[in-house]
Amino acid sequence: MDPIELLTRQHEEAERLFQQVAVASGDEKTHLFRRLAYLLTLHTQLEERFFYPDVKLAQTSDLIQHSYDDHAEAKALISQLLHLEANDMQFEPALISLRESVEAHVAEERSVLFPQVRQLLSAEHLARLGNELVRGVSELTQPGALPAVSHDSQLGAI
Repeated sequence: MDPIELLTRQHEEAERLFQQVAVASGDEKTHLFRRLAYLLTLHTQLEERFFYPDVKLAQTSDLIQHSYDDHAEAKALISQLLHLEANDMQFEPALISLRESVEAHVAEERSVLFPQVRQLLSAEHLARLGNELVRGVSELTQPGALPAVSHDSQLGAI
């Protein structure tokens, strides 16, 4: 599997979940946000454990560091949101901040980092990295592997 395609599919699924959370209410909003938090946590772990270390080259070093900073911001917002009820007055502003942060991160990856990675790495290297990401998804979707959020087996195939 192509690692960039896998990560891009996760970006697209996160955007769909952001849209669903935005229009939901009550328990449905809480459930959808927990699914989103799980997906974003899985995604950041895949990037931090497998993708970034493998693609950190002289040409991508600054972008990778910026991506780690983006992830730290997203993790803090996810943690804050997981401790709030969906009807809490702080929930929507924090959700908007998270969405804006994730959208900016995704835009930078798609427009700058991913094209550089495609240019710098061989097809064989990309295929090997893709296989590592698939194994990483399998590992990280085991119950308890991502303790900060609840397990949702529906996301295991992402």
